[in-house]
Amino acid sequence: MAKKGVKRPSLFQNAAKTKEMITNLGNSLTNGLLDGTAEDIIKAQPDGVSVKRMPKYLQVTQKRLNKLQVLDLKPFFRQSTKAKKKENGGWYLVVPINLGARKTKKANRKLYEELRAVDMGDAVQKTVISDYLYDRRRQSDAKMLNYTPVSSNVTKIRTGKNRHAYVAFRTVSDKSPMSSWIINRGKVNSDDTSKTFVRNVNRLMKWKMKNM
Repeated sequence: MAKKGVKRPSLFQNAAKTKEMITNLGNSLTNGLLDGTAEDIIKAQPDGVSVKRMPKYLQVTQKRLNKLQVLDLKPFFRQSTKAKKKENGGWYLVVPINLGARKTKKANRKLYEELRAVDMGDAVQKTVISDYLYDRRRQSDAKMLNYTPVSSNVTKIRTGKNRHAYVAFRTVSDKSPMSSWIINRGKVNSDDTSKTFVRNVNRLMKWKMKNM
């Protein structure tokens, strides 16, 4: 997801301003989308993700994915007013994913302990590579939904005395693989759904790659 040559948003060097910026991340379109409910995302589905041209069984598969809240965020990022245009007609968007100290501690203890131990010195921020960032990442039995992240960078940001925020900056673009920004992919598995549904999800992804 990370891409060379793409400039990340500059962060304030003042701790108070940095704390304010981190708080405001929750109000940004991209972070609000990631933090929002899947139901709201479905309701806000942008133009261009219509399933009308699909074969009937793929339309049914898509609707079931929506019901399971298995969603592709890439079309939403593409239509964001914050997306930057490329000279070749493409686009890209830097997405700040605010992990949050409490969220990180609850979701992944190893990651939390690793980031907590990072010595900031006098710096306001420090970016590290974590081997634990994707420890809890669930995979799908539908292989076409799966994706291996290419970046494990996490930025630790000082927000106050003995207080820090953890943000993963990720870049999504027109070149990002279709499976790279799918949420809740782990819900598609043979135990909770069926082998037939898993096969149809793979067929759906292949159809989208060819037609969208």
